Amino acid sequence: MSELLKKIKSDNKSGSHKLSILTLQALREYIEKSTIKDKMKLADELNLVVKDLIKFQKNIVLLQKKASSVVYYLKRLAKTNKNITDVKKQTIEKIDELITDAGKKQDKIGELGSRLIFNSNKILTISSSSLIKRILLSALKNDREFEVYCLESRPMMEGQEFAESLAKAGIQTYIITDAMMGKILPEMNMVFTGADRLYESGFINKTGTLPLAITALKLNVPFFIACEIDKILKEIDRTIRFYPENPNEIFDKKVKRISVLNYYFEEIPYEYVSKLICEEGVFEMHEFIKWYLKD
Repeated sequence: MSELLKKIKSDNKSGSHKLSILTLQALREYIEKSTIKDKMKLADELNLVVKDLIKFQKNIVLLQKKASSVVYYLKRLAKTNKNITDVKKQTIEKIDELITDAGKKQDKIGELGSRLIFNSNKILTISSSSLIKRILLSALKNDREFEVYCLESRPMMEGQEFAESLAKAGIQTYIITDAMMGKILPEMNMVFTGADRLYESGFINKTGTLPLAITALKLNVPFFIACEIDKILKEIDRTIRFYPENPNEIFDKKVKRISVLNYYFEEIPYEYVSKLICEEGVFEMHEFIKWYLKD
């Protein structure tokens, strides 16, 4: 197994976009280095790699869809009369196309989302999202002056790393504890967050997003989510499940009658969301539900 695949399996901090791009790069590397001569065997082996990877990133829909589309494309090519060299070459070209397309979507969402930000705005975020960063950098490029407040996002503290990356880019940034969200929200103009999955009645994101959304609504602070349409995966198509993570990330002692619950993801109903930003526009939440999530 390549070091890149190992890295993806153990990555519990990166957002959906970064993980999906790393996955595409890992699949590209796997195909390039493979010495398998049989086309269908190569497709079957790649499928096993993808299935194994998904077991470690069960709630990252974008990763699953991108990786599965590569396997499907390779299997289709394998059934043609093309030789193994051409099959590998065309699959690699498909992967490169997917990476380029993903970048274009991020740029579009960044540009659209930046229009919601005005001078002197104070923005609260949770966890780490490349899309939210793209929005903020686009606003900075357009000479907007604003401040960003990052919840540290326990237990892995990826919010701290996100804050560092914003500060290095030239954005005035503050790190606050997750417990401070209620205290700081009255000062905020908006909340920005990403999403790992969209389904019929809500979205999945980092644990802590639900209390943030509820508190924002109570205090009349607009709550915006940014994500690609590819993250739609209806519950009717795949049941939502959450899996406990390493308890030692929260409490590493063995104490009688103490058990630890550590879940990275949770469900957030759409009723708390003001707008959704995707590559096709900025939508009121009820509009997005009507056009993209209703049968």
